[in-house]
Formats: sequence, C-alpha cells, structure tokens
Amino acid sequence: MKRHSFLSWAVAAVMTVSACGSVAAADDSPKITKYLVTVPQKYYVQYQGPNQQNFPNGFLAGFGSAIVLKAINQDGSIDFYGITDRGPNGDGPDYQSGLERYSSKFFPAPQFQPRIGVIHVKDGKAEVTSVIGLKDEKGKAITGLPIEPGLVGATNELALDDRFTWLGYDNNGMDTEGIALDAGGNFWICDEYGPFIAQYDKQGKLLKKYAPGEGLPEVMKYRTPNRGFEGLTVAPNGLIYAEEQSPLDIGGKTGKTAQFSRIVQLDPKTGKTKMFAYPVDVEVYKSPKDAKIGDIYAVSNTQFLMIEQGKGKDKQMRNLIYLVDIKDATDLTGITIDGKEPEFTADKSKLSGIKFAEKRLLIDLRAYGWNIEKAEGITMLPDKKTIVVTNDNDFAMTMEVADRENKNTETTDYVLHEDGTFTYKDKPANPLIHVVPNKEAEQNQYIWFIELPEPLP
Repeated sequence: MKRHSFLSWAVAAVMTVSACGSVAAADDSPKITKYLVTVPQKYYVQYQGPNQQNFPNGFLAGFGSAIVLKAINQDGSIDFYGITDRGPNGDGPDYQSGLERYSSKFFPAPQFQPRIGVIHVKDGKAEVTSVIGLKDEKGKAITGLPIEPGLVGATNELALDDRFTWLGYDNNGMDTEGIALDAGGNFWICDEYGPFIAQYDKQGKLLKKYAPGEGLPEVMKYRTPNRGFEGLTVAPNGLIYAEEQSPLDIGGKTGKTAQFSRIVQLDPKTGKTKMFAYPVDVEVYKSPKDAKIGDIYAVSNTQFLMIEQGKGKDKQMRNLIYLVDIKDATDLTGITIDGKEPEFTADKSKLSGIKFAEKRLLIDLRAYGWNIEKAEGITMLPDKKTIVVTNDNDFAMTMEVADRENKNTETTDYVLHEDGTFTYKDKPANPLIHVVPNKEAEQNQYIWFIELPEPLP
C-alpha cells in the first residue's frame, strides 16, 4: 500500500484541527502517516468450522494488541514486534448446566496459539515477516482458552466452538495484550485473564509468570473479567509497568464507583511492587467501567503515553492519547478508605489524600480520522517525537444472530441448555448463530506514525 499522510489536505487548507480540538496552524499539528499491515497467507489462522464459506482463507491474524520497537535498520526500514490476543473469539450465550449458569465465549479456532509477529515497515509498506508462538516453561504451545474455575486467572467462562461443543480449559491459557522488551532482549507480556505478567525468552518460551497473590498485588484479582492488564511497558530503569484495562470491580460493586484504574509497578530484580491511580475521564462515560485503557508506553522512568478509549455517554467512541506522569503519585499499597479499597469511593473529596497520576491530552485520534474502535498498541521511536499506534482487528470476525421470532438480539441474550436447545427470556427459541466478517473498517490492522511538532521532554 502506498504510504500517504492523513494531513496532506492541510497543505491546501493551511489550517487544521489540533489534537485538543481547537484550531491551530498546520505547523503546530502532528504529521500522520498511515500504513496497512499485510499478512501473508501462511500466517492466517486455519478455520474448518461450519461457517468456513465466510473465511475461505482462514482468519486474518491481527498483531495489534500491542506493539514495541524491535529495530531501526541501516536501510531506514523499521521492525516492530506486535502481538495477538487469545485468538478468534466472540461472545456466546449463557450456558445452563443443572442449576448453574455460566457465561460463554465462542472460540472458532480453539487450537490457536497466541503469537508475536515481526512487522517490517519499508518503502511505504508494512508486512508481517515472521512469527513467534508462545509456549509454557516446558516448551509446549499454549492456547488462548480460559483457565479452569477456582484457579488464579479464571473468568468462569465456558469455551465453545461454533458447533456449540464445550472445549474445556487451558490452565496455561493467556489472553495476551501488552508487550515490551527488557535489556536482555526477552519479552515481557501481560494478559487479561490473571491478570498475569510474564517473561518469555527470545523464542517465546515462558521464563517466569507473576499473578495476583503470587508476585503481584492480590487486589488485582478483582479485575473485571476480560479486562485485566491491557498494556505493559519496561521503563528505562528496568521497572515493569502494567495497566489494567478498566477499574477494578471488587465484589461486583466498584465498576460504577471507581474514579481510577491501577498502574502496577513491578521490580523484576527484587519482586517489589507498587500501585498508582490513573484518573479515568469518569465524567464523560455513562459509568466508570466503560473506560478502557488501550496500551501504555514508558517515555521516561515516570512518564508514559497511554491510550484511553471507550464509548462516552453521548454514544460516541473516544480514542485519546495522554501523557501521564506518576512522579508524585501515591503508592496505593495498603491504602483503604473507611476500611475498603479506594475504588468503593465515588466521592472525590474523600479521595483527596490520594495523589493521582497527572495527565495531559496529547492527541485525539478521532480528530485525525481514526475510525476504529480498538486502538490497542502504542510505542515511540527513539527521536521521542514519533508516536506509533496500531489497532486490534479482532481477526476480522464477529458473531451474528438470525432469529425470525426475536429481532435485534445478540448472542448474550440467549441461554443454551445441556440438551442443545435455546431459550430467550425463558421461552423456547431457535437462533441461528454464525461466525461472520466484522465491520469492514475494523477488519484490517493499521499502523499510524504520529510525528509531533517537538520531541517530548
């Protein structure tokens, strides 16, 4: 794909909209260049399910759940590492087993191994050139299937294929999201299940894994299911930082009251941890739980680029890049208010004793033509001037329901029973649930280079 600037129109227009929404001279606006990431057929995800006609080549793999710089080569080309999430998946119906009811997820390619892809950018093109599959400490390929109930990281979901067959569990399963490199060239990866932080060697073999209560603060076990660690970065001093996607939902009671999400600091040398409060834009969402962090990148030992996104109370999607500083932020370890975690407190005056991280808006991606829901990867080139952003394409698939008797329904509106029948609002139903391509605008992975007028300090 030919490289092109999304701000080329500014040359003719002379004036353009700045990142904060005001009008500014073109010279004060970032230069944005967009690349389509192409994926060779050999890296597509094999699919042999009942909806194969919709995906004759398999699922288009997306390596945009996070991104980190690998190298700037002598010829001027750039290599990045991108990472997939747990694989092709979609929301399923509730599953009724006896008196118990479980939520479910469809995994139409359950054999999928979460993987890292090398993305090569040169001459206006971006292409995945190699992949590294993730493996457990014994070298066995892991999957993205959920963890058995009762174990750390369990989401209490049932995994189904698209024939409604139960797939079981993978106690080494990872819903990978963030990626970074340490000084030794090893990968640090976070996930949404545990939430876990894990170190892998250059071949993708697990070296060490941290979990809530097992190297990470135990309170992190209260992450909203499928909203664990969404981003991870390694600071110049070697400390690891991971950011939860949405505020903790402790006992199912704080998703609507929390004023912040947590940034977790891990010192891999000592094992010591700290936690800091990132103030989400609670006033613009219907509920704090609607705020979602996309990724985090360490600009310095205390400053980070962070993506905050989600649908606002005005029903419009937001995709914002903030510069965040934790230099003066309070370590949340051991802090409670009236004997409870601070997430229970919606009254900001009662939180006055806690110093939140400071943040400043850098870029409103939507103001520059971003029309994708999930901006999930962010990094920066060594010039400290060029921000790199990418998106999760959800493997170019989604779930679709057709039901003649019940219109405008979703998969989560139904209950699947052990005998294979469905009900909708306690009445028999006969939905047809298919795997189909997702929205055209969401199907591909893109990389945006956002060159700021001046380097970050």
